[in-house]
Amino acid sequence: MSTGAIVSVIFVYLAVRKVDLSESLRVLETVRLVPLGAAAVAYLSAFPVRALRWRLVLQTQKMFSWKEILAPVFVGYMANNLLPARTGEIYRTHFLGRRAQVSRTGVAASIVVERTFDGLMLVVVILLVLVLFPHTTFLSAAAFVTGSVFLVLAALILLHRFAVDKSHRLVSRGLTLLPRVLRERLRDRPEVFLRGIQGISTARDLTVASGYTVCIWLLEACAIALVLASFRVSLPLDGFILVYALVALSTTLPSGPGYVGPYQYAFVLSLGAFAISSETALAVSLAAQLAFFGSVTAIGVALLWREQLRSVRYTNRTTPAHGDESESRAKKDG
Repeated sequence: MSTGAIVSVIFVYLAVRKVDLSESLRVLETVRLVPLGAAAVAYLSAFPVRALRWRLVLQTQKMFSWKEILAPVFVGYMANNLLPARTGEIYRTHFLGRRAQVSRTGVAASIVVERTFDGLMLVVVILLVLVLFPHTTFLSAAAFVTGSVFLVLAALILLHRFAVDKSHRLVSRGLTLLPRVLRERLRDRPEVFLRGIQGISTARDLTVASGYTVCIWLLEACAIALVLASFRVSLPLDGFILVYALVALSTTLPSGPGYVGPYQYAFVLSLGAFAISSETALAVSLAAQLAFFGSVTAIGVALLWREQLRSVRYTNRTTPAHGDESESRAKKDG
């Protein structure tokens, strides 16, 4: 069993161990579809903004149109929902690299930059929760680990930005320590990766990318609020911030497909702090997963299927039939 599956199983147990599942299903049947549909729309609205941000990060590698970036974003998130441990990011790298004929290493670097923006936003939200709930001990360890990872990433990106020559020399020295076979296999990939993280190169780019990030998180916060409203769950502002922080944190864990387990436990734990029953919290989490990840997965599958059809048509147009090949050879021989 993979690490992601083990994490999911553990969190599923934590989420449902004290839940009356029949009562949770009854609560799920009371969901109001209009607010839930609006939640899905709000969540999906963040993806065009994600595409704009990724396009900005990729600008030093190739100038893409917004439409060229949007499909890989949806396909990558679709793969994240179907594959464990966020390996959809790897597929997103492969999808854009193959589709646009750009370096996959450079694309991977751009995704690291993009994720760093989201990670820093998560750190801000978690710090806000720790200020509002200073005795929230269950969040302290997770906040420390998550904050450390993303702050280190941000520091490394900034260090490379202001000390390009030094970072390139350090990478070159590191490569000399590797066995020759591995060094030959890597070749210039580290250099390409370092160039890939330079997409945000000016103060204006940093401001715009930060604005996109805030917009993305606000849209996703609206989506969560609409899901809660679809079950008539009312929370104070600090309670909603706690729910949002834990739900966002749950998607960073290396869990199974669709974040099953951590996603449920995040709702059960945070809503439980405000006397919302575990049955209701579990129903809310299931509705949110269906509205958010279900809609993204459906769109991603449709876009991937369309891409495959285009590839087949292109292959059929560029590959001559067997009879045509024979006729062509005969003409050459003649």
